[in-house]
Formats: sequence, C-alpha cells, structure tokens
Amino acid sequence: MSQYFGKYRGKVTLNLDPNNMGRIQVSVPAVFGDITTNWAMPSVPYAGMQNGFYAIPPVDSNVWVEFEGGDPDHPIWTGCFWGIGEVPTMALATPAAIDHILLQTPQQTLLLLSDMPGPTGGIVLSTASGAKITINDIGITIDNGKGAKIELTGPTVSINGSAFAVT
Repeated sequence: MSQYFGKYRGKVTLNLDPNNMGRIQVSVPAVFGDITTNWAMPSVPYAGMQNGFYAIPPVDSNVWVEFEGGDPDHPIWTGCFWGIGEVPTMALATPAAIDHILLQTPQQTLLLLSDMPGPTGGIVLSTASGAKITINDIGITIDNGKGAKIELTGPTVSINGSAFAVT
C-alpha cells in the first residue's frame, strides 16, 4: 500500500458526522482522484471530555488533509484555507498591521477582537439581522438592530439616543 505524508488540498463533501466527533468527508484529488475519503478525524487545538474548540467547515470548504502514519485509510483534516475572494470582508476592513481576530459564520454572525484604537477597535459581537454588542475605548453599546439601543459612554447611560439619558 502506498503511503502519503505531508499535507494535501481537499474539499469538504460531507460535514454531518453520524458519531458527532467533528469528522468530515473530503475529496483529495491528488490521492484519491474523484473518490471521497473515509471519515477524516479533526486535528483541533484543544479537545477533551465535554470541552474544547469545535468548528466544522461547511460543505465545499477548502481543507488541508494529512494521513495518520501515511495511511490513506486514516485521513485527518488539519485546517482550512481560503481561495481567492473568500476571506471574510470584516477581516480585511482592519489594516493588516493592526492585530485582530475574526470568527465569522457563513450566515455573517461574527466576533471581532481588534487592537485598533478608538471607536473602531475593541470587541464586536453581531448577527446577520443587525443586533450588535460593541465594547471599546469609547464605551459599550448594545443595539438590537431594530431601533433599540443602550449606550454607556463615560458616566452616561443613554437609551435610544437622547430619548432617555442618565448621568
């Protein structure tokens, strides 16, 4: 049997693991041609009994695949990569020279951590419907995306702008 060491480009074909272990099935043309792999085990940065990092790539995502001991019957997905134009837009909104981390789902729910100073930095948690919580050097804002907003700036609490303010 041939052995395959190193990383190979793959594409997710199925991400609904019947054993709920974070496994995916992938196509790896360089190794299998048009055939899909057995279930590929995840290689994650942190895992244990009822804890860990759990993020499964959507179908058609690009993934890196390795094989345990070089055995093609034991695939491991070790990470993902973007194709041209696939990087989340919000990740590109912050200059590369400023440290930032973005976690974003395919439906645009996101968590942004940014070291950018002022109102554009800090922590942003938002949903596709427009609900957002922002924590930064200026203050804290909770916005439901439907017209209700609470702002904490310095010693002032404002509800719906100037509709109600406490200082």
